Amino acid sequence: MQNQRRSRSVGDLNKVYRFSGRISRSRERILFMIVNERERGTTIKKNQSIRMENLRVRMSRMTLRRHNEIMKVYSNLALRKHIPPKSKRRPRPGTAPQLQLPSRNRSVTPSPPLLFSKPKPTPRPPSPKLPLKVTKIDIKDDKVIIEMQPTSHEFDHKTNDKKDKIEEDDIIYPEDILDRRPYIIIARYRRAVERSTNTERKKVNFRLEPLLVGEKETETLILGLDSLAEEHGCELTFTDDDHQFDNSIYRAACGVVDLGSIHMLATDSLLTANFEFDIDVDFDQDIVRSKENIEEFVMDFCKSISTVLSCDTNNIRIFSINRIDKEQRECKVKFGLTSPEWKRTEQLAQDLQTYALSGFPNDTVLRHVRSREYEYTWKPTLKFLKLQPSDLAPEYNFDYREPGVVEEDTRGGYPYYLPIGWYRHALRVLDKYEKDPTWIGSTNAKGEWAVAYHGTNANAVTGIVKHGLLISAIKRDVMRDEAIEQGGEDADRPGVYVATHCEGGAYPQYTLPFTVSVSSSKSERFSLVFQCRVKPEKFTIHETPVNTGKAWRFVDSSSVRPYGILLKKED
Repeated sequence: MQNQRRSRSVGDLNKVYRFSGRISRSRERILFMIVNERERGTTIKKNQSIRMENLRVRMSRMTLRRHNEIMKVYSNLALRKHIPPKSKRRPRPGTAPQLQLPSRNRSVTPSPPLLFSKPKPTPRPPSPKLPLKVTKIDIKDDKVIIEMQPTSHEFDHKTNDKKDKIEEDDIIYPEDILDRRPYIIIARYRRAVERSTNTERKKVNFRLEPLLVGEKETETLILGLDSLAEEHGCELTFTDDDHQFDNSIYRAACGVVDLGSIHMLATDSLLTANFEFDIDVDFDQDIVRSKENIEEFVMDFCKSISTVLSCDTNNIRIFSINRIDKEQRECKVKFGLTSPEWKRTEQLAQDLQTYALSGFPNDTVLRHVRSREYEYTWKPTLKFLKLQPSDLAPEYNFDYREPGVVEEDTRGGYPYYLPIGWYRHALRVLDKYEKDPTWIGSTNAKGEWAVAYHGTNANAVTGIVKHGLLISAIKRDVMRDEAIEQGGEDADRPGVYVATHCEGGAYPQYTLPFTVSVSSSKSERFSLVFQCRVKPEKFTIHETPVNTGKAWRFVDSSSVRPYGILLKKED
């Protein structure tokens, strides 16, 4: 027994890999800074030089730790080498709440109608996490396309019915319209409103009830959300299901975004590790005999992967099953791993790679997977933007275009710069999170969250290429190094940025306008910006990449909660 104990390694090879990855990323950041300054034709500034030196110090420390871990793994020694203590971290500039005197003209400042004198309510139990199910099967000659969603009801593959589906003859279009898509979207929205209000179903007649276009119009907002969804490869759907937002990030990991996680759609910040496994099964005999057989295979495959990885079954989604060769029993299963935490997803992907090297001989489904080294690519794989008509709260809409609106106030102890010139469409959030509404208050009470803005252009500051691979995040996650200096290693993850200002912050550089066709000869352009509450002390503060105000960087997406969507007509 003593010999066995001595022979066990005290090191962790996974740590070696993680240290190597961090060292490589730090080296890439230094090179990027040098190349960037050379391209500008300027000398390296003092603050850049200090940042580069800090990165070199981090690299030296991590190299020493990696060496120690390698020695532990291969020599069974528990080495103790002196590692210089980290220098005392500077306090984050501006993160301490700076309470300001309220403005004299507060009467026109929008405030939610909350009564804070009431006793604190008991915490709301978390909403249930619905299981992923197969909701659509599309059988083609050499492949099967699969859609999976978290749902509480069984899906009828035979009818392929959707609640918001509308037939062509249900719509009466204006006479001079060529682009029918906006009218189909709004017809589906009006049908969803009819269902939610138990109104009698009728034809959607745009000649009698024209499309409502304008900053105050909900239908224009819906078209903006559809444009955003389409840009990111998603489908806007309408639902009757009353869902909370406390599990929005979890549902987004299952491919379904709602108004509680829509900021993640705008930045492509929720990544999926995409795999393609080769399996020795017959496409015709073993897979596509029937839709029921396909669904059974999909659910069994996902369950087997989750068992191997000891993770939630909802972390696995199959996208398609492809025939490789008609003459041979061989198919390709394309699937993805996603969890709400990027680090967790990365670990699951690495573990699956390791297991696949030797195959899965003891699993009844995965034993057909050919053992080999499988690569994976990072891609956002959000499929649906689900909207419930009651998610909007028009009674709390606010017009920041009106004269007399104050330009600055305070929320959560941080400055609140009002979006002058915009119109806010409010989201119903009071019943969507915990029962305690303090987070969305306007009194700077303890527990109140600050206000910030989030754009809709994914190509602004994210580090993701839509075609697949993660590019070096240093190119667009521009303040990652500074965030690490402020927040330590916990900040060394893909970041989500919000701006303290709407104008000059989220807009216009991080906003993509959309167009609404009013007639065959006239169209109008609008822009969307998300107005969010953000959790204090969960972000790092940066001067860039905004032109006005500050940028706040988060690594925990659940610390950002949209509570309004701002709409503005472009001149």
